[in-house]
Amino acid sequence: MKTLLIRFAGLLAVLFGITLITFTISYFAPGDKAEAIAHARYPGDFGIAPEVLQGIREEFNLDAPFFSQYTHWLADVMRGDFGVSYSSRTSVWVIFVDNLGETVTLTLTSLAIGLAAAFLLSAFAVRYPNTIWDRGAVIISSIGAAMPSYWLALLLILGVSVYLGWLPAYGTGTFAHLILPAATLAFWVMTSQTRLLRTFMLEAYNQPFIETLRLRGIPEREIFSRHVLRHSFVPTLTMIGLDMASLLEGAIIVELTFSRSGLGSLLAGAVLSRDLPVVMFLVMFFATAYVVINSVIDGGQHLCDPRNLKRAKAS
Repeated sequence: MKTLLIRFAGLLAVLFGITLITFTISYFAPGDKAEAIAHARYPGDFGIAPEVLQGIREEFNLDAPFFSQYTHWLADVMRGDFGVSYSSRTSVWVIFVDNLGETVTLTLTSLAIGLAAAFLLSAFAVRYPNTIWDRGAVIISSIGAAMPSYWLALLLILGVSVYLGWLPAYGTGTFAHLILPAATLAFWVMTSQTRLLRTFMLEAYNQPFIETLRLRGIPEREIFSRHVLRHSFVPTLTMIGLDMASLLEGAIIVELTFSRSGLGSLLAGAVLSRDLPVVMFLVMFFATAYVVINSVIDGGQHLCDPRNLKRAKAS
């Protein structure tokens, strides 16, 4: 219970610091915030009347001092009121819910494909060392570590969509629109996890008890499935949590590259239009998701540790 309270207090401190930094950057950013909001509301009007700008400043209290604006926003958030979008005048929560599904679908699909591919590559590399499987896994993971996701996305668009015409290059709505973005993020997950899984599996194979199991006549397949995987799975959990949280950030670039609707495109548009309520909420969401996911994975790693399981059974 004490540990949970400490983690919760740490989460609140992180969120407070992030919101303060984000609000400060947005407040002191150059340019007229009222003018940016006006252009977002009326994209066809190039000359915004001064009366309209003054009305926007009064509507959102933009002339108030920094701490007055920040404390007013923070008090509303603590009451569960995340504000209204400056540009669309729609509830921030409604906008968030409308775009959440696309990002979650992309993230979970990419994670599942990437982890499955990483497991197969690592398993073959460890079971057949110094073969084409082992060298291939090392080469692929090295290429993936040096390749930015946006560059791979552009290659897929150029090759699969432009030259071959097999899949759409942009948009949202069908399964075909999901394949290229998911493949882009899944490749990053695969290369990241392949390096780690291969290392953890090799470390497990080098443990003294593995040789003892061989001397007892236990088949190699059983050693791998019941012992090597079990011992390599515990440290891998932490990296899976980091990848899951990082996928939410990577989805921003991928959604922009493929012109997909989602939280990434929403955040980019909100930053360009100086839509502070949307920006603040999305920053809070990504920060909370990152901390919560890693806390859950950390707890899962603690529970799955064989040493902790033995202590629990002994008690």
